[in-house]
Amino acid sequence: TVAVVGLGLVVNSMAAFALSRLEWKGRGVALLGILMLLIVPFEAVAVPMFYLYNDARNTLWIQIVPFIGNALSIFLFYSFFSGIPRSIDEAARLDGAGPWRIFALIIAPMSKPVYASVAILTFLTQWGAFLWPVLMVSDPNLRPLPLQISVFAGQLPPAWGQVMAFGVLLVLPVLGVFLIFQRWFIEGVASSAVKG
Repeated sequence: TVAVVGLGLVVNSMAAFALSRLEWKGRGVALLGILMLLIVPFEAVAVPMFYLYNDARNTLWIQIVPFIGNALSIFLFYSFFSGIPRSIDEAARLDGAGPWRIFALIIAPMSKPVYASVAILTFLTQWGAFLWPVLMVSDPNLRPLPLQISVFAGQLPPAWGQVMAFGVLLVLPVLGVFLIFQRWFIEGVASSAVKG
């Protein structure tokens, strides 16, 4: 989960920056493709992905790499970056900054609310992932917690006290991540509501 969130923030924000701030041929088609990916549920592509990645079963990479690029994250970054005035980019270019410096030193620091929102949403999605691990992970040492708790709860006789303790341990990291990013998350939601 931490790897998907960290790498996803970098990759998706850079893709959104390229879509929203840079001029290049095919940009509109790429954005349309990302918007079309938003309407495709994961369940529709899970079985083809299973056959595609079947040789990499029971690895950590199979739980990380397919989920770094995320259409929703790119769209959220794109929407936020599009709201930042382009005059800031022009002023930075006059001072000699290129696209990398503009992104790293100007746009990214101004975008803490969207980084927090995307981090929380990605963390929640990955932390609660169940279908993909069911398909790809049979090794007990590599199972994520939602899959492990379902296996644990299915053992007979059910030890409900231990299952509830397991559930609390499953919820605590999510609560911690939200509390850490709460201020920026609320700013991001409030700013998107004001923009309409």
